[in-house]
Amino acid sequence: AAQRARALRDSIALADAQRRARARDGASESVVGSRRAVLLAPVYFDYDQSELRDDTRAALEAKLAILTQYRTLRVRVSGHTDDRGADEYNLALGGRRAAAVKRFFAERGVDPDRVDVVSFGKERPTCETEDDACWGRNRRAEFAVVRGGEALGGAP
Repeated sequence: AAQRARALRDSIALADAQRRARARDGASESVVGSRRAVLLAPVYFDYDQSELRDDTRAALEAKLAILTQYRTLRVRVSGHTDDRGADEYNLALGGRRAAAVKRFFAERGVDPDRVDVVSFGKERPTCETEDDACWGRNRRAEFAVVRGGEALGGAP
């Protein structure tokens, strides 16, 4: 009877340990997914502007925490515009937007060599409806991990 009681306690303890490990692994995957989502989320700009808005600064602060923690990460910031304006102007504006993001990180201690910038101007819209909501979604900077994504865990 004592042996059966011990075996029962051992199997319950093992089942509990396995359940805790699954929960911990799930939480870990959730955190990894969350970090990756924060890092890759676009930030937005006002019409014809490359200055950082308050909501953009808040989003960049969250990204900064990840870049500070994971020093092997290298990212590419791509600047985008809505479809109004000349091609050359929009390429320059997209470049200024990406550069503003890079400057934000650099001013806070991120090595500028870890942040690449590129401008796509109006060439890669997220939507093509001609209204303020769509234009607002197209005025953005997007992020991609160039190197070091494995540091976040999961797929790079």
